Amino acid sequence: MLACSYLIPVASLSYDVVHEQIPAVDFVHRYENVFAFKYVCLSHLTSLSGGSPLYSQTFLAQLDALNKKCNYADYTKKYLKYPPKGPLPLPGKSTEADKGCDLWDLIFEEALRLNPAFNIYRIFDTYPILWDVLGFPGSFPQVQLSPLYFDRKDVKKAIHAPVNVTWEECSSRNVFPHGDASLPSALSVLPNVIENNKRTVIMHGLADFILIAEGTRIVIQKCANYSMTWNGKQGFQKPIANDSFIVDGVGAFGTAHTERGLTYVEVELSGHMIPQFAPWAAFQSMQYLMGFRETP
Repeated sequence: MLACSYLIPVASLSYDVVHEQIPAVDFVHRYENVFAFKYVCLSHLTSLSGGSPLYSQTFLAQLDALNKKCNYADYTKKYLKYPPKGPLPLPGKSTEADKGCDLWDLIFEEALRLNPAFNIYRIFDTYPILWDVLGFPGSFPQVQLSPLYFDRKDVKKAIHAPVNVTWEECSSRNVFPHGDASLPSALSVLPNVIENNKRTVIMHGLADFILIAEGTRIVIQKCANYSMTWNGKQGFQKPIANDSFIVDGVGAFGTAHTERGLTYVEVELSGHMIPQFAPWAAFQSMQYLMGFRETP
């Protein structure tokens, strides 16, 4: 078993504009039949048109126009190269989204209007919303049985947790009440972590909308003038091959790529919580991380 290994199962490694905004419309096009935006009229949406209804345009066509206006369109095609060709610029001035360019939230609002069960953590979900013992993951908390398992007084006592604290899988309170001024991990500490480990694995579910896999690919190559450089080189030097993540007994189930101690894995059909949505993929990747197999 390897003594020094590190697993990142879908994490926010960089700025929101990289993880969410740049790849959002490309993500919608990849899953057009899931989002079903192609023939939606925009007459009910006015926020991005100065208060005037956007008649006689499909929502998807308007998204494409905004995508181009905000410098998100063709960003991946232009800048995501192997090996990287220097710094990857931000599409605008903000690390979140310039005014009028928050396309991620626009997509989310419309997806929820068409499918009230739309789940940003796994886009394939529809009614009925499945019960979850943890009340999560979902676009909204799912308290179908109260109290939730880990919020039961007897469970808290059994695991020696404070009984007067409400348990939530994902905190509704701000865990950084005074803000967090530190740089995202990929732009600061992550390269050093990779260099000081035997194996570092970053995983991403391809059906995850809260953090989009294409954004993680951009992060690995370099973005916002911060170099994702480890073990002497910037980013991956070779392209990530399709269908390169082979799950035993299943077959191709995404992509996997390893260079200089960093392995990146994308899992088909999985949402944000890979061990929950694709346990066979998560288990095999953990075996690799711990040194029980030579490939992920």
